[in-house]
Parts: sequence; structure tokens; C-alpha cells
Amino acid sequence: ACGENRLERLHRIASADCQLGQDAYATAATEFMRAAELAAGSDEEVDKREREVWKVYTDASEAWRQANELGRAGDCRMRAAFGLLLGSDEEMEVEGVEGGGGRKKLMAMNKRALKAIEEAIEAHVPDLLNRYGSYRQTGTSAYVDPDADPSNAAAKGAAMDLARHNLVATSYAHETVYKACFKLVRYGEYPSALYAAGAATALVGADGFATISLARAFAAETVLCLALGDVVAADKYFVQVHLQKDSYLSSREAKLAEDLIRAIKEMDGEALEEARDPGGSNRAALANLDPSLRGLVKTLRMSGRAGRGPGGPGGPPPAPAAARRKAPPPARPSAPPKAPASTAPTKPSNSLLEGAALQSSIDATFAELDDLNIDDMGFGDDEDLGGFGEEEPPAAASAGADAPPSVVPAAVEPEEFDDDEIDLR
Repeated sequence: ACGENRLERLHRIASADCQLGQDAYATAATEFMRAAELAAGSDEEVDKREREVWKVYTDASEAWRQANELGRAGDCRMRAAFGLLLGSDEEMEVEGVEGGGGRKKLMAMNKRALKAIEEAIEAHVPDLLNRYGSYRQTGTSAYVDPDADPSNAAAKGAAMDLARHNLVATSYAHETVYKACFKLVRYGEYPSALYAAGAATALVGADGFATISLARAFAAETVLCLALGDVVAADKYFVQVHLQKDSYLSSREAKLAEDLIRAIKEMDGEALEEARDPGGSNRAALANLDPSLRGLVKTLRMSGRAGRGPGGPGGPPPAPAAARRKAPPPARPSAPPKAPASTAPTKPSNSLLEGAALQSSIDATFAELDDLNIDDMGFGDDEDLGGFGEEEPPAAASAGADAPPSVVPAAVEPEEFDDDEIDLR
């Protein structure tokens, strides 16, 4: 009434310890549970709240076990495991409201909480009675002796009898296990979720009666097997275990499971979409599934394995079709432009003469020209007057056969040469 949360917690824990000293286990467990609820709602740091909730609920579970209340003991143990996720759950809630459009955001579960949840599941159903006990991810079963001889049938029988004796057969015990299953699905821990589903099925079918709860449990097993990509195991247990219940043959859940298995085995995308269509023939079976499992069905792919990204259970809604189209590849950066060719004059080659060497070469050339004898070149002979001599003139030779014959002067003797006879046309 005074709002003293911490003071009330301390008084209740002290009262529970006093009741344990008087062997009043039920009263002590009740005090521990109330103290744990107060610790979960306190305004202290998250780490401190998680540790306190875990410790107090664990003490309550032990007190209920001392009172031979196995169902309540298992429930408190499961609450203790969930207490280790207080910070993660609150973060998911905030991100789901503010940044995820009202949906939970997928994030990894810490290993300590996962181990505690799996131990709480075995507190309800020993692994020896769980057909999916091999899917447990942490720890080993408390009912299996690692040093025992595998060929010792008597030891195996004794362990099985002990497991049956510790099976929690109280009413609605499977609901506690299903809480763990659905939380594991939200966190994407599908192997552990299948392990929890197998435990819940063992509890539902322990009395030997086939009920609607058993049919939904079978459907949950099939969906989780397909989410793991193990269509062989899903088909095997569907035929060898699920269909052995006559009432399951005519159930809506059986039709849903069969349609999903057949579509994935045959790699038929249209059949898969039809099987999980909310408005199709399986709409009633889908509506009876938990929202986390219903979202998991929507993420099944042709490979059978469920997606863990956008659109997966606990994840943000999938992007619209226009946004999912493949975006064009980014343009490659263009190569840097080449530098323009330089127009500056280039330096002359070393083979050219420069300076004094050039002047010397010029002087030598003029000296050679001075030494030339003009008479040796044939420019003073009388026979060369006219520039042709006895041979065909060069112009006519270069013109070829196409030149008209009138332009070619006739060959004459030198002594009879007359300038008037030259055709000047």
C-alpha cells in the first residue's frame, strides 16, 4: 500500500524462509512466488531483476517439489527460466511498437536462458519419453547415465521406469510447455521448439485418449519439422505415429499437415501457397494454431526450411512486392578521364645536330658544292640542245600510250635541227 516494493519483497522472502523451517512448503512456495512477481515489476536494473526473479522462482519450485506438487514445481521452474529473458522481452516489446510496426523483432536468445528453458521442459517430460529428445541443444538428460553400459537392458528399463514416474501428469501441464515452445519459436530457436512440442505431445497423449489438443500438437510437430527442413522426419512421424490415431485421420489438422508435406516433397510452389492460404480449404486449421506457428507456416519455403529474416516469426513484416524486386546493380564508377595530349613542342631528338656541329656540317656541304664541275654534268654539249637527245622525251614517256601522237616531236638529226619545226601546241 505504501509502494515499498523492495521492503515487501524482503519481508516475503524472510517469511518464506521461516515457513521452510517449519516444513510448511506450500506456504513458503506461495511467499516466494509473490516475492518473484514483485521483483519482476520493480524499477531496478534489468540484470539485477533477472537474477532475483531466477533465484526466487527457483526456491519456489524446490518448495513445491518438497510438497510433492510436481506440476506447480515445473511451472515455477519455467517462470524462473523466463525471468532470464526480462530484458530481452522488454526490448522486443519496445522495438515492436516503435520500430517494427507493432510486431516483435527477431533476436537471439541468450544461452543461459535457453539452457534453463530446456531443463524446465525436462522437468515436465524426461527426454526418454520425448521422441524429439535428440533436438535438445544444451545439456544432457538427468535420466541418462553417461557411464552406463549401452547393452545393459536392465539399466535401460530402470531409467525408463524412473522417467515415467517423474512425468508431470497434472491437468494443463502441457500448457506450460507450450508457452516455452511458442517463446522459442519467437526467438527462432526451432530445434528447441520442436523439443518442447514433443514434450507437450507426450503430456497430451499420456492418457491414451485422442483429443483436439492432440491433433493440434501433431500439427505443431509437423510444422516445426518442416521449418527445420527435415521433410523426411515430418513424413515419417506423420505416417508412423500421427495417422495411427483414428480420430486424427479425419481432423482438419491432418489435412493441413498432409498438404504441407506433399507440397514440399513434390516441390510444388502452387500447392504450398494453396495449403497455407488463410482463405483456402485449411483456413480453420490455420486459425486454430498459435499465432507464432501460423506465422511460421507462412515462412516455409520450397526447401522446407523456414526463413529467419524479414517476414519470419517475430520479425518485421515482409516488404511489398515492388520493394522486393531486384534492384538494378549499382553503376560502376567510370574510369578517370585520360589527360589530354600535351601540345607543347617536344625536345628535338639527339640525332639532330646542334650548335658547332651543325655549323660544321653546313660548311662541309657548301665546300662540296663548290668542288662540283658543271661540265661533268653534261650541260654544255651541243647534242643536248633541246634537252632530249636521241631518246624519247621524259614527258612523253610518262604520259604512256594514251598521249596523242601529234604532241610527240619527230626525231631529227642534230645537224638538221630547226627551231621552226617544233610544234608549240
